[in-house]
Amino acid sequence: MELYLMTRGKSDVVEEWAKWMSTRHLPMKVKHADGREESVFLERQLRPIQLWSFVFPKENMDLVLNTLKLPQEKSPFGNVDGSEVTYNIMPKIWALRKLLGAKEIPKPNPEAGMMFLPFDRLKHMNILGIGIREDGDIAEAIHERI
Repeated sequence: MELYLMTRGKSDVVEEWAKWMSTRHLPMKVKHADGREESVFLERQLRPIQLWSFVFPKENMDLVLNTLKLPQEKSPFGNVDGSEVTYNIMPKIWALRKLLGAKEIPKPNPEAGMMFLPFDRLKHMNILGIGIREDGDIAEAIHERI
């Protein structure tokens, strides 16, 4: 079985919970080659699927989108090394986008450049663009979300 869930909270508390969940041992019946069955305790797997909110000035939107290489048409997954995973789950995340109050991610201007990103360290990572939204006004030189 695979249970999908999201967490929210202080990072040290979430990390402690993740370590605890990763070390849980649960019983499982194992059938040996000789036909004998045995109940053994196996460590469970906790695999991260994380939801992030990245806050940045609107003027840098093209720069940020170019850096993350979020795919536009066919595939919702883009690898930061530029390759793409070829299945489409975008129709299935519209509810999450709506829940977050976000809009579809626009196509960036490719001439806007990119931020430095260590591709060699992140080449085995997939990034799914869910949506984008404006924070609101900046009051007294303090960004609303920072």
